[in-house]
Amino acid sequence: MSSSPYLISFIVPFYNNEDYIVAALSSLLNQVTPDVEIVIIDDGSTDSSGTLVKEYLATLNLPQVTFISQKNGGVAHARNVGLAHVTGRYTAFLDGDDLLSPDFLNTLRPILIDEAYDIVEFNYQKFDQHPPLPSSQKQVKLVEYDFSKSGLDCLTPVFTKSLWHLPTRVYKHTLLAGESFPIGRRYEDVIFTPFIYFKSRKIAHLDQIFYFYRDNSQSITRNIKPKDIDDLLFAIDKMVSFAISHQNDQQIRNLAALMIINCLANVKSMTKALYGYYRYDGHTLKTFRSAAAICQGTSIPTKKVWQLRYPQVDTWLSKIRWQLKKR
Repeated sequence: MSSSPYLISFIVPFYNNEDYIVAALSSLLNQVTPDVEIVIIDDGSTDSSGTLVKEYLATLNLPQVTFISQKNGGVAHARNVGLAHVTGRYTAFLDGDDLLSPDFLNTLRPILIDEAYDIVEFNYQKFDQHPPLPSSQKQVKLVEYDFSKSGLDCLTPVFTKSLWHLPTRVYKHTLLAGESFPIGRRYEDVIFTPFIYFKSRKIAHLDQIFYFYRDNSQSITRNIKPKDIDDLLFAIDKMVSFAISHQNDQQIRNLAALMIINCLANVKSMTKALYGYYRYDGHTLKTFRSAAAICQGTSIPTKKVWQLRYPQVDTWLSKIRWQLKKR
């Protein structure tokens, strides 16, 4: 076991979250005990976020809280700064506009204290302006992934859903050693989280909502940019390379294919939202064809594999439909 005095460390990056940051921090700090470390990073906010946080922290007496103010470098860079500072046996993440369940630490502490798991997952719930009421459920069901029986195949449900939102898990500190988030990319969770699963053989899931994700108008899912497509292509390329480096492991290939197909669906929806039809450049076509080779011979339906191998057909059909709608 680690000799750290902290059972769990929280990394809380924020940027221009003046309307939400104090509520986010309160949802965490209202339940902390001396064995909880918090690293808060102001990523160059230009609104009053930083001042509000300083004022709020001044009202508390929490020596385990570290506040860092830096030039804006993006959420990935801010999280990397957090990783360099945390010392707890486990690491958790809280975004500056989200909330933790008031039962988070009371429930997680007895599970984490023996350090039996590399990753502990839990459920999340989206909300807009009004946070959901805490669950009245007293019994929390913990389900262990059975690697001894199924190997990596036990991760199939996780990779099928491909919900890689970083803060919906707690990670053993040693599992993140040497890891970092890709700088300058908004979809860093997709690029980071699935690969952490490949490093772990001790994972549990808590069937309870412990994280509340604010679906505000500034979220990346509502403000699609062309570069977001590049981020997902980067994630696909990274997974293709990983699968190729483990080409004799069919279980890894099966999981990689599931993640790739989820990314394909997101790329298609993004291109359609941006351009009105499925428009792919040369880099996208090359990435899709490499991905098709990984998906071939897995559980992925043949139709999906063909969409990767011959994406021009999708482009042609969707462009016709788009032009007809414009008439």
